[in-house]
Amino acid sequence: MNRFLVLLLCLLVRAAMGQAQSTLAVNTINPSGKPVTTQVAPRNPKAAEAPFYVKIYGLYGLLTPGVQISHGELQSPDGSVFTFKTANKGLGAGPRAGIGLGFIVSDFINLGIDADILFGTDLSITNSYRDGRATYGNTETTTLKVASVIPNITFKALSRPAYYIYNRLGLVGGVVLDYKTVNSFLEQVNNGGASKTSISTSTYTQNTLAIGYQAALGIQFRLSQAIRGFAEIVAYNQSFKPKRLEVVSPTSTIVTDYNDQGSTLYATASRPGKDLSFNVPMNSVSVGAGLVFRF
Repeated sequence: MNRFLVLLLCLLVRAAMGQAQSTLAVNTINPSGKPVTTQVAPRNPKAAEAPFYVKIYGLYGLLTPGVQISHGELQSPDGSVFTFKTANKGLGAGPRAGIGLGFIVSDFINLGIDADILFGTDLSITNSYRDGRATYGNTETTTLKVASVIPNITFKALSRPAYYIYNRLGLVGGVVLDYKTVNSFLEQVNNGGASKTSISTSTYTQNTLAIGYQAALGIQFRLSQAIRGFAEIVAYNQSFKPKRLEVVSPTSTIVTDYNDQGSTLYATASRPGKDLSFNVPMNSVSVGAGLVFRF
């Protein structure tokens, strides 16, 4: 038993001596009488970039899947043959331009809200026929302009210091600024006779919101410390319902109201008509590019 006590005492003495030596090293007195302290290198954290950004962009709708495509016709003089030609684009085609605000939530997710305008492109078809007296032609030109707001979320699929690849999903709510068709009628009498022209304009003066969604795939790359560039492919799926049509010709103005239920009524110059409402899709697949400013 005494031998175990002596061994335990020796271990305690060694532990006490080790603690004393450690304390002495930390509190060593220099010649000036002040304790020496260990110098720690100051931290130099990397300045973080601001999580907010502004972007400007332009797009052009090349494809218009799922929309109504019009066609023009040419009738032979005897009425037996119709030659037709289908247009290659529908509503939703043409240029867009917009701006956006965003917030970087993490290395993989951004939240943002964009606002853009579809300027559209003129969609024209021609219907004509001939008889022994004259050639008759009617050209219909349709235009559409829509302003949209798009809250969205961006997912970074592949991130590198100089660039990253992303996809974006958003909900689209738009206001129809202009939707109309201009009809130009021409009657050209054969053998150099007199011609006659007339123009009527069909304007959808009241419409519902153009609701839908957006999906994009793109790449963003660094141009400078505060500026990035990006290129992307964007699919829009939007539609709306016209509520009122006003047809203005040189001799009259005819109004038709569209409803989801009720009875139809033929419109005349003296009273508005009533008809069943219908859906107008304005889908597009667009390519675009823009700049992002970090601040």
